[in-house]
Amino acid sequence: MMTILHEPAYWLLTAGCLSVASIPALMRSIGKMRISAIAALWLALCATTFWRFGAMPALATTLISGLWGVVLLIASLIFSGIKSMPNKRFEER
Repeated sequence: MMTILHEPAYWLLTAGCLSVASIPALMRSIGKMRISAIAALWLALCATTFWRFGAMPALATTLISGLWGVVLLIASLIFSGIKSMPNKRFEER
């Protein structure tokens, strides 16, 4: 189990999952086709991790990258709402 930490392929797949999970937070508008393509790519990377290294490393990669993507998406929604809030308040007056 500890030899997986020395595998560059594992770290590349994990970095790929984290990168793909971060994409929705960087996009201004998210269409159905784009989000489905992003989800398919993320699932493919997670499945490749499972295929190459087994269940536990794949579970760790999936959970960490999924949580990372959700946190970034929530943060981007909060920050974009904070940026647009003063504009909306002063436009109504």
